[in-house]
Amino acid sequence: MTDPIKQQGFSLIEMAVVLVIVGLLVTGLLLPLSAQIDQRNLNETQRELSEIREALIGFSLSSTAVNGNPFIPCPDTNGDGFEDRLAGICINPVGGLPWATLGLGRADRWSNPYVYRVTLAFANSNTGFDLATPRDIQVLSEAGGAVIATNLPAIVVSKGKTGAGAGASEVENSDGDTTFVDRTPTNAGANAYDDVVVWLPSAILFNRMVAAGRLP
Repeated sequence: MTDPIKQQGFSLIEMAVVLVIVGLLVTGLLLPLSAQIDQRNLNETQRELSEIREALIGFSLSSTAVNGNPFIPCPDTNGDGFEDRLAGICINPVGGLPWATLGLGRADRWSNPYVYRVTLAFANSNTGFDLATPRDIQVLSEAGGAVIATNLPAIVVSKGKTGAGAGASEVENSDGDTTFVDRTPTNAGANAYDDVVVWLPSAILFNRMVAAGRLP
């Protein structure tokens, strides 16, 4: 008689080891993929912010105040996507981007609504703006840091992947005043920052208005 064939298979320990190895391999693959997705979202948001800046200029080129000057749109204060003004004046200088007014997307690539701040005199549909209209928005290198841009008519902020963070620089971009921060992203705890910022320089806006014959 021949010996019966012995059945062989994986033991529980061997199966556990295999699962651990597979888990490590999958994690190693997912981390780079996650980083690629984050970078793609960042690139797309930066591209959209550039389009927003062009849309603000385009709005000014086609909008004429009562006195004949151009003006930029007011922020959206009720979440419907349209600018909100009363008797020609913005209801609030800071709010959401009037995406429907501009014909753009509702939010950034992380589905966070854009923060939009204007210098009120530039968005007044009664008087509009001219080359001497004062501006009140500035951008710093970090909270309490050096000024890197000043005298701005408008600024737009994406709150990034983490939304409204607790870092000092992110708080500066969410506190409703005229000072903002544009800095290198970091995950360093209380100093964490992943906002993406674009502003409308007065020089570019004025040049486009003069070139189009909207301002002298």
